[in-house]
Amino acid sequence: MVRIVTDSTADLTQEQQQAAGITVVPLNVHFGDRVFRDHVDLTTDEFFSRLRASAQLPRTSQPAVGVFEEAYGALRRNGDEIVSVHLSSKVSGTYNSALMAAKGVDEKAIEVVDSLSTSMALGFMALEGAKLARAGKDRATIAERLRALVPKARVICVVDTLTYLERGGRIGKARALLGSLLNVKPILQLKDGEVVPVGRARGRPQALGKLVELLERDGHVSQLAVMHGAAPADAEQLRERVAARYPGLDILLTEIGAVLGTHTGPGVIGFTYLVA
Repeated sequence: MVRIVTDSTADLTQEQQQAAGITVVPLNVHFGDRVFRDHVDLTTDEFFSRLRASAQLPRTSQPAVGVFEEAYGALRRNGDEIVSVHLSSKVSGTYNSALMAAKGVDEKAIEVVDSLSTSMALGFMALEGAKLARAGKDRATIAERLRALVPKARVICVVDTLTYLERGGRIGKARALLGSLLNVKPILQLKDGEVVPVGRARGRPQALGKLVELLERDGHVSQLAVMHGAAPADAEQLRERVAARYPGLDILLTEIGAVLGTHTGPGVIGFTYLVA
C-alpha cells in the first residue's frame, strides 16, 4: 500500500490524520533556547500566548533528516511505499530534508513532492493523496496527481498587525508604524511558493471583504478552508459569509501553525483552497 507523509504546516487535526492514515512530521519552533515540536509540544493557543509575551521573535526550523528517516523507515518496514508532500521549498528546508531522507532510506520507493504551499492547501493535497491510496492507486499515479494540484493551491490572508512582519524583517519600522497609525491591513498571498503582498485595506471589515473578492475571482473551488490564528469568531463569521456562494462544499475551519504564525502574528485570517 502507498502511505502519505506530510509535515505539521499542513495544519491537519489529529482526527484528520488518523482517519486518513497520514503520517505528520513536525517542524520545530525555537523560543530562545527552548525547542518545541509544532502541533506536538505546542498547541496553536500556546504558541500565540508565547508569541505575545516574547520580546524576541521565535525561529522555526525544518525537521532533521533523521526524523524523516525514522518516519520513512517505519513505513518501509511494513512494506509500504511512500508519497511525501511538503511545505514550499522556497520558505523552508523541509522539502530538502525529506529528499535527503528518501535517498538514505529507499528512494526507489519514496516520492517527495514540493507543494509550493502551506496550511490547509497542503493539507488538502495530503488528504487527496490518502484518498487515492485507499483507492489502490500506485505511488507514481498519486505523486503525479499531487503535482497537478500544485498550481491550483491558494493561500490568501490578512494580518491584524504589522508588528510581526516588521520584527521578522519583512517590512521596515517606519512603514509598520505608519501602517498601524492608519489602521492598514496588508493582504498576503502565497504565490509560486513565496509570501507576497497582493493588496491592503483600511480596517479589518474592508480587509475581509477584499479576501472574499480574491476568493470569488478564482471562480470554482474544489476544496476550501477558512484559516485563522487565534481568531475563531471572525473565522466562523467569514465561513458563514461565503457558505451561500459554495453550496454543497464542506468549508473547513483550520488553525494555522507556528511557521506562518511567526510572521503573521495572532489575528491573521484568510482562505486556503484548491481551484477546480
